[in-house]
Amino acid sequence: MKKSMSKKLLNNHSSNDYFNQETRSDVVKTISKQKKKVLVIDDHEPNLKMLETIFNQYFPDFEVFFAQSGSEGIEIAKRELPDTILLDYLMPQLNGFEVCKILKSDELTRAIPILMISALGDDSKVRTQGFYAGADAFISKPFDLYELLALINVMLRIKSAEDLLRKQNDQQEVIIKTQTKEFQDTEERFLQISSHALEFFWETDTTGKFTYLSKAAEIILGYPVADIIGHKHFFDFSLPKIRQFIKNEFTDVLENQRKIMGDEYLFVHSSGRKIWLTINGFPIFDADNNYIGFRGVCNDNTRRRQAEEDLKKSLEEIRAYQKKLKHLNLELTLAEEKERKRIAEYIHDAIGQTLSLAFLKLSSVHSEILQPDVYEMIQESTELINSAILESRSLTYDLSPPVLYEFGLIAAIQYKLDHLQSMGIKTVFNSNKIALSLDTNVRIIVYRIICELLANIMKHAEATLIKIEITKSPGEYCISVIDNGIGFKHDNIQGFSNKGGFGLFSTQERLESIQGSMVIESVNRKGTKVSIILPLNEHNDAN
Repeated sequence: MKKSMSKKLLNNHSSNDYFNQETRSDVVKTISKQKKKVLVIDDHEPNLKMLETIFNQYFPDFEVFFAQSGSEGIEIAKRELPDTILLDYLMPQLNGFEVCKILKSDELTRAIPILMISALGDDSKVRTQGFYAGADAFISKPFDLYELLALINVMLRIKSAEDLLRKQNDQQEVIIKTQTKEFQDTEERFLQISSHALEFFWETDTTGKFTYLSKAAEIILGYPVADIIGHKHFFDFSLPKIRQFIKNEFTDVLENQRKIMGDEYLFVHSSGRKIWLTINGFPIFDADNNYIGFRGVCNDNTRRRQAEEDLKKSLEEIRAYQKKLKHLNLELTLAEEKERKRIAEYIHDAIGQTLSLAFLKLSSVHSEILQPDVYEMIQESTELINSAILESRSLTYDLSPPVLYEFGLIAAIQYKLDHLQSMGIKTVFNSNKIALSLDTNVRIIVYRIICELLANIMKHAEATLIKIEITKSPGEYCISVIDNGIGFKHDNIQGFSNKGGFGLFSTQERLESIQGSMVIESVNRKGTKVSIILPLNEHNDAN
């Protein structure tokens, strides 16, 4: 059995002239010098034994693992992390393509080169499918021995190159982190130097009169140091209306010899502009321990305080602008819905009626009074008009479904799900017999949001089941749209992600305009649940 299988699996390589003896010898020598792990996955035991013989003969130093099923091979691959994998295509349960996809989708095993072996390897579709599954090379049965050796060599070179690249990337990452740390240290030193440029050192006597000032005080206060030393106190630079208060505070500090720990005061520059100084200081004593005054440092925080005030003002303006935008968005949505309704009514009342009348008139024509070819043309025209009537009716419902205005949100949701059901998607609607009594504008916005969510499911989720559920809790309604699709990563609804971020942001903005909110729960490959929360208030009140 082994010899028979070997003849089927191996070509008579002596008849092949594209490998001379010297080249074949080099292939074997190149591989045999390496200490590598190889995994062979094949459900046919004779094939495994034949490959075992080849490895024992040509690669005695290799550590070879054998698996007779796809699941066993995946388990061994994750445990042993071989340098290359020889994978048979035709296997029960998991075939080679499925095993290849699983291995290439796993972070642990995706870097392992895979050589796929198949008796169907001459079929270009099979080879293409194998490459799409992630295979790095393909060899057909029966194969030439030295072609197999050469491909194994290629797989090992690929693995070695990728390992080297990962190592270089790791080293590069360490270098980048080191350089980043050095840059941060340099930046920190620069910030420290910059901050010192906005401070001055000072000393006073026991009465608070300045006895020393560093040169930076001239820039910060706007007065020559000579005009300040021996003449002025801190409170002399304060606003007239709070000067006495500041004087009392500093007098208390000086008399009680208390430390000044980061107290912030508003002073006036010589030009009249306001400046904010943070003062730190402590009492000083002479050699005989006699109290002789205070020493400290003042930091100019004017820019920071101005920036804080500007930021506060900007935030207030932004909030006011956001409020206006939300209101404008609401008005725009309602105006759009009004226009939708107008167009839908026109299509239904004007175009639809005209088409219906034309259909009735053409349908009433009798065949016996017309030539066969004329009657056939009239019949075709009748069918086209009937199709146009159906399409106009569908367009009317898509633009502005009458059921939403005549029967309410629950009936409109049921109609929408019935339409999806007719397209082959299983749907479930559970209203829990809750009678929603919503303001007309709220009903329109919620319906449009639900339609957008359903459209996204149909376009992206690959779902086979859509479920909508309405629940009620104290103070709020909850409308949940659930699917069993592929899910997605959802980090922050306020962000503009590459996939769908603006749509979610827009939806949230519209909900906020009616005091609603949205909660998204999504698990990769297990589906998504979007909950629309509506408060019970004077506009949305339960029956």
